[in-house]
Amino acid sequence: MASNEKNFDVVRRYHFRKNGVVDSQGYDWIGEARYGLYPVELDGKLGFADNNGKIVIPVIYNTEYHINNTIQIGNEEFFNLRKNGLYGLVRHDGTVAVDFCFEGIHLDKLSEGLIPVSINRKWGFVNVKTGKTQIKPEYDEVGPFRGGFAPVCLNHKWGMISSNGILVLEVKYLLESYFEDDFAIVFEGGICRRGPWNSVKISESNCKLVDKKGYELVSGCSWINKTGVNTFTISKMVDNSRKVEMVKQFLPFSDYIVVIDNGKYESGYITTDGRFSRRFIYDAELGIDSIHYPNARYLGGGTWSVIDYTGKEITIPESELQKIKESLLA
Repeated sequence: MASNEKNFDVVRRYHFRKNGVVDSQGYDWIGEARYGLYPVELDGKLGFADNNGKIVIPVIYNTEYHINNTIQIGNEEFFNLRKNGLYGLVRHDGTVAVDFCFEGIHLDKLSEGLIPVSINRKWGFVNVKTGKTQIKPEYDEVGPFRGGFAPVCLNHKWGMISSNGILVLEVKYLLESYFEDDFAIVFEGGICRRGPWNSVKISESNCKLVDKKGYELVSGCSWINKTGVNTFTISKMVDNSRKVEMVKQFLPFSDYIVVIDNGKYESGYITTDGRFSRRFIYDAELGIDSIHYPNARYLGGGTWSVIDYTGKEITIPESELQKIKESLLA
Protein backbone atom coordinates (compact mmCIF):
# COMPACT_ATOMS: atom_id res chain seq x y z
CA MET A 1 0.00 0.00 0.00
CA ALA A 2 1.03 3.57 -0.53
CA SER A 3 2.17 5.67 2.40
CA ASN A 4 -0.09 8.14 4.22
CA GLU A 5 1.49 10.90 2.19
CA LYS A 6 -0.99 10.10 -0.61
CA ASN A 7 -4.29 8.27 -0.86
CA PHE A 8 -4.97 6.20 -3.97
CA ASP A 9 -8.32 4.97 -5.22
CA VAL A 10 -8.92 2.23 -7.75
CA VAL A 11 -11.18 3.34 -10.62
CA ARG A 12 -10.51 0.74 -13.32
CA ARG A 13 -6.86 1.56 -12.81
CA TYR A 14 -4.82 3.27 -10.11
CA HIS A 15 -5.20 7.04 -10.01
CA PHE A 16 -3.64 9.92 -8.11
CA ARG A 17 -6.28 11.58 -5.96
CA LYS A 18 -5.85 15.17 -4.78
CA ASN A 19 -8.44 17.37 -3.00
CA GLY A 20 -11.17 14.93 -3.86
CA VAL A 21 -10.43 15.09 -7.63
CA VAL A 22 -9.20 12.00 -9.45
CA ASP A 23 -6.85 12.69 -12.38
CA SER A 24 -7.76 11.40 -15.81
CA GLN A 25 -4.66 9.28 -16.28
CA GLY A 26 -4.83 5.80 -14.78
CA TYR A 27 -1.99 3.37 -14.13
CA ASP A 28 -1.72 -0.39 -13.82
CA TRP A 29 0.16 0.07 -10.54
CA ILE A 30 1.42 2.81 -8.21
CA GLY A 31 4.06 1.98 -5.62
CA GLU A 32 5.45 3.49 -2.45
CA ALA A 33 7.08 6.89 -2.76
CA ARG A 34 10.84 7.25 -2.44
CA TYR A 35 12.31 10.72 -2.07
CA GLY A 36 9.02 12.20 -3.26
CA LEU A 37 8.70 10.10 -6.42
CA TYR A 38 6.16 7.31 -6.95
CA PRO A 39 6.97 4.37 -9.25
CA VAL A 40 4.11 3.94 -11.73
CA GLU A 41 3.50 1.16 -14.22
CA LEU A 42 1.53 1.40 -17.43
CA ASP A 43 1.27 -1.20 -20.18
CA GLY A 44 4.30 -3.08 -18.94
CA LYS A 45 6.57 -0.04 -18.62
CA LEU A 46 7.86 1.80 -15.57
CA GLY A 47 8.25 5.50 -14.77
CA PHE A 48 8.06 7.89 -11.80
CA ALA A 49 5.59 10.59 -10.84
CA ASP A 50 5.79 13.36 -8.25
CA ASN A 51 3.32 14.11 -5.42
CA ASN A 52 0.96 15.80 -7.87
CA GLY A 53 0.88 12.85 -10.24
CA LYS A 54 3.07 14.60 -12.82
CA ILE A 55 5.46 12.26 -14.62
CA VAL A 56 9.08 13.18 -13.85
CA ILE A 57 10.82 10.09 -15.23
CA PRO A 58 9.14 8.84 -18.45
CA VAL A 59 7.20 5.58 -18.37
CA ILE A 60 9.60 3.80 -20.74
CA TYR A 61 11.68 1.49 -18.51
CA ASN A 62 11.50 -2.22 -17.74
CA THR A 63 9.54 -3.14 -14.63
CA GLU A 64 12.28 -4.92 -12.62
CA TYR A 65 12.51 -1.87 -10.35
CA HIS A 66 12.85 -2.42 -6.62
CA ILE A 67 12.86 0.26 -3.92
CA ASN A 68 16.48 -0.66 -3.09
CA ASN A 69 17.60 0.04 -6.66
CA THR A 70 18.55 3.58 -5.69
CA ILE A 71 21.74 5.24 -4.52
CA GLN A 72 22.44 8.66 -3.14
CA ILE A 73 25.61 10.69 -3.64
CA GLY A 74 25.56 13.98 -1.79
CA ASN A 75 22.19 15.57 -2.43
CA GLU A 76 21.55 13.61 -5.63
CA GLU A 77 19.44 10.47 -5.87
CA PHE A 78 20.02 7.98 -8.69
CA PHE A 79 17.68 5.23 -9.90
CA ASN A 80 19.16 2.05 -11.35
CA LEU A 81 16.78 1.31 -14.23
CA ARG A 82 16.69 -0.97 -17.25
CA LYS A 83 15.74 -0.13 -20.81
CA ASN A 84 15.80 -2.51 -23.78
CA GLY A 85 17.57 -5.06 -21.60
CA LEU A 86 20.44 -2.78 -20.55
CA TYR A 87 21.05 -0.89 -17.29
CA GLY A 88 21.80 2.75 -16.60
CA LEU A 89 21.34 5.42 -13.92
CA VAL A 90 18.72 8.16 -13.94
CA ARG A 91 18.81 11.21 -11.67
CA HIS A 92 15.92 12.24 -9.44
CA ASP A 93 14.98 14.99 -11.93
CA GLY A 94 14.66 12.53 -14.82
CA THR A 95 17.96 13.24 -16.59
CA VAL A 96 20.19 10.32 -17.51
CA ALA A 97 23.41 10.13 -15.48
CA VAL A 98 24.83 6.89 -16.90
CA ASP A 99 23.75 5.75 -20.37
CA PHE A 100 21.81 2.52 -20.81
CA CYS A 101 24.60 0.38 -22.25
CA PHE A 102 25.54 -2.03 -19.45
CA GLU A 103 24.52 -5.61 -18.70
CA GLY A 104 24.81 -5.03 -14.97
CA ILE A 105 25.50 -2.39 -12.32
CA HIS A 106 26.71 -3.19 -8.78
CA LEU A 107 24.94 -0.62 -6.59
CA ASP A 108 26.28 -2.16 -3.38
CA LYS A 109 29.88 -1.63 -4.55
CA LEU A 110 29.58 2.09 -5.26
CA SER A 111 32.50 3.83 -3.55
CA GLU A 112 34.52 7.00 -4.00
CA GLY A 113 32.23 8.08 -6.84
CA LEU A 114 32.94 4.95 -8.93
CA ILE A 115 30.42 2.19 -9.58
CA PRO A 116 31.12 -1.25 -11.13
CA VAL A 117 29.46 -1.91 -14.51
CA SER A 118 29.62 -4.92 -16.82
CA ILE A 119 29.77 -5.53 -20.57
CA ASN A 120 30.15 -9.00 -22.07
CA ARG A 121 30.44 -10.43 -18.54
CA LYS A 122 33.47 -8.25 -17.80
CA TRP A 123 33.51 -5.59 -15.08
CA GLY A 124 34.93 -2.08 -14.95
CA PHE A 125 33.97 1.24 -13.37
CA VAL A 126 31.94 4.31 -14.36
CA ASN A 127 32.37 7.71 -12.76
CA VAL A 128 28.84 8.52 -11.58
CA LYS A 129 29.47 12.26 -11.56
CA THR A 130 30.63 12.45 -15.19
CA GLY A 131 28.75 9.40 -16.50
CA LYS A 132 31.89 8.26 -18.34
CA THR A 133 33.67 4.92 -18.17
CA GLN A 134 36.76 5.48 -16.04
CA ILE A 135 38.06 1.89 -16.04
CA LYS A 136 37.30 -0.30 -19.04
CA PRO A 137 35.30 -3.48 -18.27
CA GLU A 138 37.94 -6.22 -18.57
CA TYR A 139 37.84 -8.07 -15.23
CA ASP A 140 35.87 -11.15 -14.15
CA GLU A 141 35.08 -9.56 -10.79
CA VAL A 142 35.86 -6.35 -8.94
CA GLY A 143 35.55 -5.01 -5.41
CA PRO A 144 34.72 -1.48 -4.21
CA PHE A 145 37.39 1.20 -3.95
CA ARG A 146 38.97 2.00 -0.60
CA GLY A 147 41.53 4.74 -0.30
CA GLY A 148 41.94 4.96 -4.07
CA PHE A 149 42.48 1.21 -4.72
CA ALA A 150 40.17 -1.69 -5.62
CA PRO A 151 40.73 -5.47 -5.95
CA VAL A 152 40.20 -7.02 -9.41
CA CYS A 153 39.97 -10.65 -10.49
CA LEU A 154 40.94 -12.52 -13.67
CA ASN A 155 40.87 -16.30 -14.06
CA HIS A 156 40.27 -16.76 -10.31
CA LYS A 157 43.36 -14.70 -9.39
CA TRP A 158 43.31 -11.29 -7.71
CA GLY A 159 45.28 -8.08 -8.05
CA MET A 160 44.63 -4.41 -7.34
CA ILE A 161 44.14 -1.27 -9.42
CA SER A 162 44.25 2.44 -8.65
CA SER A 163 41.32 4.76 -9.36
CA ASN A 164 42.88 5.77 -12.69
CA GLY A 165 42.94 2.13 -13.83
CA ILE A 166 46.65 1.43 -13.33
CA LEU A 167 47.39 -2.12 -12.20
CA VAL A 168 49.22 -1.72 -8.89
CA LEU A 169 49.32 -5.37 -7.81
CA GLU A 170 49.78 -8.04 -10.45
CA VAL A 171 46.77 -10.33 -10.86
CA LYS A 172 48.28 -13.46 -9.30
CA TYR A 173 47.04 -13.69 -5.71
CA LEU A 174 44.55 -16.08 -4.10
CA LEU A 175 42.21 -13.58 -2.43
CA GLU A 176 41.08 -9.99 -2.77
CA SER A 177 42.95 -7.67 -0.44
CA TYR A 178 43.06 -4.00 0.57
CA PHE A 179 45.73 -1.63 1.76
CA GLU A 180 45.44 -0.90 5.46
CA ASP A 181 47.58 2.12 6.22
CA ASP A 182 50.52 1.68 3.80
CA PHE A 183 50.62 -2.08 3.17
CA ALA A 184 48.47 -5.04 2.12
CA ILE A 185 48.68 -8.72 3.04
CA VAL A 186 48.40 -11.07 0.02
CA PHE A 187 48.62 -14.81 -0.64
CA GLU A 188 50.28 -16.40 -3.66
CA GLY A 189 50.25 -20.05 -4.65
CA GLY A 190 48.66 -22.74 -2.55
CA ILE A 191 44.99 -23.67 -2.32
CA CYS A 192 42.10 -21.52 -1.17
CA ARG A 193 38.94 -23.17 0.13
CA ARG A 194 35.80 -21.36 1.24
CA GLY A 195 33.92 -23.03 4.05
CA PRO A 196 30.79 -22.43 6.17
CA TRP A 197 29.90 -18.83 7.01
CA ASN A 198 32.15 -17.72 4.14
CA SER A 199 35.24 -18.73 6.10
CA VAL A 200 38.46 -19.07 4.13
CA LYS A 201 41.12 -21.76 4.58
CA ILE A 202 44.44 -21.33 2.80
CA SER A 203 47.00 -24.13 2.62
CA GLU A 204 50.51 -24.38 1.17
CA SER A 205 50.51 -20.66 0.50
CA ASN A 206 53.21 -18.02 0.38
CA CYS A 207 51.98 -15.07 2.43
CA LYS A 208 53.46 -11.69 1.45
CA LEU A 209 53.43 -8.06 2.48
CA VAL A 210 53.23 -5.57 -0.39
CA ASP A 211 53.36 -1.78 -0.61
CA LYS A 212 51.33 0.65 -2.74
CA LYS A 213 53.92 0.52 -5.50
CA GLY A 214 53.39 -3.22 -5.87
CA TYR A 215 56.70 -4.30 -4.34
CA GLU A 216 56.78 -7.41 -2.15
CA LEU A 217 58.62 -6.42 1.02
CA VAL A 218 58.11 -9.65 2.98
CA SER A 219 57.57 -13.09 1.43
CA GLY A 220 58.03 -16.77 2.16
CA CYS A 221 55.78 -16.61 5.25
CA SER A 222 53.04 -19.00 6.31
CA TRP A 223 50.98 -16.15 7.78
CA ILE A 224 51.10 -12.39 8.40
CA ASN A 225 48.79 -10.74 10.91
CA LYS A 226 48.32 -6.99 11.28
CA THR A 227 48.56 -5.94 14.92
CA GLY A 228 48.87 -2.16 14.74
CA VAL A 229 49.66 0.76 12.44
CA ASN A 230 52.05 -0.78 9.88
CA THR A 231 52.93 -3.39 12.54
CA PHE A 232 52.68 -7.13 11.88
CA THR A 233 53.36 -10.52 13.43
CA ILE A 234 55.05 -12.73 10.84
CA SER A 235 54.89 -16.54 11.01
CA LYS A 236 57.39 -18.82 9.30
CA MET A 237 57.87 -22.57 9.29
CA VAL A 238 61.26 -24.02 10.23
CA ASP A 239 62.10 -27.61 9.25
CA ASN A 240 58.49 -28.03 8.12
CA SER A 241 57.32 -28.14 11.71
CA ARG A 242 58.25 -25.34 14.12
CA LYS A 243 56.44 -22.02 13.71
CA VAL A 244 58.39 -18.87 14.49
CA GLU A 245 56.53 -15.64 15.31
CA MET A 246 58.23 -12.28 14.97
CA VAL A 247 57.04 -8.71 15.24
CA LYS A 248 57.99 -6.11 12.65
CA GLN A 249 56.99 -2.49 12.27
CA PHE A 250 57.45 -0.68 8.96
CA LEU A 251 57.86 3.11 8.94
CA PRO A 252 57.51 4.48 5.40
CA PHE A 253 59.39 7.60 4.32
CA SER A 254 59.62 9.21 0.91
CA ASP A 255 62.76 7.36 -0.21
CA TYR A 256 62.95 4.29 2.04
CA ILE A 257 61.26 2.26 4.78
CA VAL A 258 62.64 1.90 8.29
CA VAL A 259 62.05 -1.58 9.74
CA ILE A 260 61.92 -2.27 13.47
CA ASP A 261 62.43 -6.00 14.03
CA ASN A 262 61.44 -7.14 17.51
CA GLY A 263 62.72 -10.68 17.01
CA LYS A 264 60.92 -13.97 17.60
CA TYR A 265 57.91 -14.83 19.76
CA GLU A 266 55.64 -17.80 20.03
CA SER A 267 52.40 -15.87 19.95
CA GLY A 268 50.93 -12.58 21.15
CA TYR A 269 49.68 -9.09 20.46
CA ILE A 270 50.91 -5.52 20.44
CA THR A 271 49.24 -3.73 23.35
CA THR A 272 47.78 -0.24 23.23
CA ASP A 273 50.83 1.19 25.00
CA GLY A 274 53.27 -0.47 22.61
CA ARG A 275 54.30 -3.50 24.68
CA PHE A 276 54.27 -7.07 23.44
CA SER A 277 51.92 -9.43 25.27
CA ARG A 278 50.94 -13.08 25.01
CA ARG A 279 47.57 -12.26 26.52
CA PHE A 280 44.54 -10.98 24.69
CA ILE A 281 44.32 -7.30 25.61
CA TYR A 282 40.95 -5.60 25.88
CA ASP A 283 40.41 -1.90 26.36
CA ALA A 284 37.17 -1.68 28.37
CA GLU A 285 36.91 2.10 28.02
CA LEU A 286 37.20 2.10 24.24
CA GLY A 287 35.45 -1.23 23.84
CA ILE A 288 38.04 -2.60 21.41
CA ASP A 289 40.83 -5.16 21.54
CA SER A 290 44.43 -4.21 20.99
CA ILE A 291 44.83 -6.19 17.79
CA HIS A 292 42.44 -3.73 16.11
CA TYR A 293 43.55 -0.67 18.01
CA PRO A 294 44.54 1.80 15.25
CA ASN A 295 47.26 3.56 17.25
CA ALA A 296 48.94 0.41 18.55
CA ARG A 297 52.60 0.10 17.57
CA TYR A 298 55.78 -1.45 18.83
CA LEU A 299 58.17 1.06 20.45
CA GLY A 300 60.56 -1.24 22.25
CA GLY A 301 64.20 -2.14 21.58
CA GLY A 302 64.74 -4.59 18.75
CA THR A 303 66.93 -4.04 15.70
CA TRP A 304 66.56 -1.18 13.20
CA SER A 305 67.24 -1.50 9.48
CA VAL A 306 66.38 0.38 6.31
CA ILE A 307 65.04 -1.03 3.02
CA ASP A 308 64.15 0.59 -0.28
CA TYR A 309 60.71 0.17 -1.81
CA THR A 310 61.69 -3.11 -3.45
CA GLY A 311 62.51 -4.68 -0.07
CA LYS A 312 66.29 -4.50 -0.57
CA GLU A 313 68.26 -3.48 2.51
CA ILE A 314 70.13 -0.21 2.08
CA THR A 315 72.33 2.02 4.23
CA ILE A 316 71.54 5.57 5.32
CA PRO A 317 73.74 7.80 7.49
CA GLU A 318 73.66 6.69 11.13
CA SER A 319 72.94 10.28 12.17
CA GLU A 320 69.77 10.31 10.05
CA LEU A 321 68.62 6.96 11.44
CA GLN A 322 69.32 8.19 14.98
CA LYS A 323 67.10 11.24 14.42
CA ILE A 324 64.31 8.93 13.26
CA LYS A 325 64.69 6.76 16.36
CA GLU A 326 64.64 9.74 18.68
CA SER A 327 61.52 11.23 17.10
CA LEU A 328 59.62 7.92 17.22
CA LEU A 329 60.66 6.96 20.73
CA ALA A 330 60.11 10.42 22.22
